[in-house]
Amino acid sequence: MGCFFMMIGTFMQSNDNEPVMPVLKEQEPEVASTVFKSNEEPRELNTMADYETHYETQLARALENVLGVTNVTVMVNIAESEKIVYKNNTNTKEQFTEESDREGGTREVQDKSKEEQVVIIRNGDKEEALIVKTEKPDIRGVLVVANGVENIQIKTWIVEAVSRVLDVPQHRVSVLPRKSEEES
Repeated sequence: MGCFFMMIGTFMQSNDNEPVMPVLKEQEPEVASTVFKSNEEPRELNTMADYETHYETQLARALENVLGVTNVTVMVNIAESEKIVYKNNTNTKEQFTEESDREGGTREVQDKSKEEQVVIIRNGDKEEALIVKTEKPDIRGVLVVANGVENIQIKTWIVEAVSRVLDVPQHRVSVLPRKSEEES
């Protein structure tokens, strides 16, 4: 019972008697179901800028639907473009030689060699490398600027959401409050 009052007290702290947490308005169920969907045709992501823009747009759209969060701007920093992993044929050779000279000295020579070749398949009249998988690019960091993140619980929600969605460590997610219009 005491924990309940403590939690309510943190959410109901106010400046000039304004509640920190906004009151929920009824929304149509369609809005919640389209948070992670896009009406746009899926487009091919070729460059790092394409990936960054794609992630930023999707993440900003999702975070706008978090309770108490408005006016979201997201910046994603990607380390590299996507990685394509090709199927390889690997040949490993080992040679071990023991030599002795006339004066009684011995010497051991060990020679290892490894040769890899990309597997090529014929597709009609074309030859193409066999792709095992395509990995999404690694993310270096994320910056989220929004209204409402002054509340520590909301900030925690955003850090956790970004960390899980983009598979980035929490220490690489920065969440900052947006400056008010008076400060502009």
